[in-house]
Amino acid sequence: MSWLFTTAVELLERASEIQLSVPDFLVAREAFYSSQSPKAVRTEVARRIRITRQSLDAGLARPQASFSGLTSGAAVKLTSASRLTMSDPLFRLALTYSLAVNEVNACGGKIVAFPTAGSSGVVPGVLWAYRDVRRKDLDAESREFQDAYVVASGVGMVIANRATLAGAAGGCQAECGAAAAMAAAGLLSLAGASITDCLEGAALSLKNCLGLACDPVAGLVEVPCVKRNAFMAANALTAVTLVEAGVASTIPFDEVVSAMKTIGDSMPAALRESALGGLAATPTGLFYKEKLERG
Repeated sequence: MSWLFTTAVELLERASEIQLSVPDFLVAREAFYSSQSPKAVRTEVARRIRITRQSLDAGLARPQASFSGLTSGAAVKLTSASRLTMSDPLFRLALTYSLAVNEVNACGGKIVAFPTAGSSGVVPGVLWAYRDVRRKDLDAESREFQDAYVVASGVGMVIANRATLAGAAGGCQAECGAAAAMAAAGLLSLAGASITDCLEGAALSLKNCLGLACDPVAGLVEVPCVKRNAFMAANALTAVTLVEAGVASTIPFDEVVSAMKTIGDSMPAALRESALGGLAATPTGLFYKEKLERG
């Protein structure tokens, strides 16, 4: 048997060959490569899930304020807002949690780079929001919750294998876009969807992030990165809603990833994390860059 896969189709085939679910296959695969037991791998998964909750709680405990001043407690503002047009609890918490985690990252706190530091709020923000609103019986030790994170990681692995997860190589479609696809797949898994539907959600989410530039103001992972985590959480929720209604992606997930790779390769360097184009090159973006350079 082979543990190797580069596409989602191959992932499903490998899991089927040894009659394991996709989450169990990915856990067994990690156990093989790390010379650990599947139980030890799941213990590590649980540890990392707990860290995502700690990051989330830290971001809500008090307004996060970064040295640059570009991060200033957006998550706490959402928790205290009394009038919001979009008041659905799951939607609101997913946005709030995604912001909270990424604000902690911007302020030097501990996070899980899932898949990257700049996009670290999306997956835990969406999954913890669902847990807190719909499934309070779940925690980091719960197999269902772990499986959701593992399915999300499988989507991220396919993107990494076929394209990239680095903004410097593929723009923010490769970071926040990938995180949105991972979150959509993970949430569908948590909601009991088939792995096929999880991949439909990932495809829908990712193809609506194609071409997203990585243009951090002053070269810091704050603007537009922090708030973009909330927007990508909304993207993932939209994809999940469509899949649950029976709406499929016309383009299969593997082909969407290939398109992402082609688009990323054709992006100018100014739009790939260099802070030389896009929002970073606006008058206000340059103002903050010069302000920080002056100390």
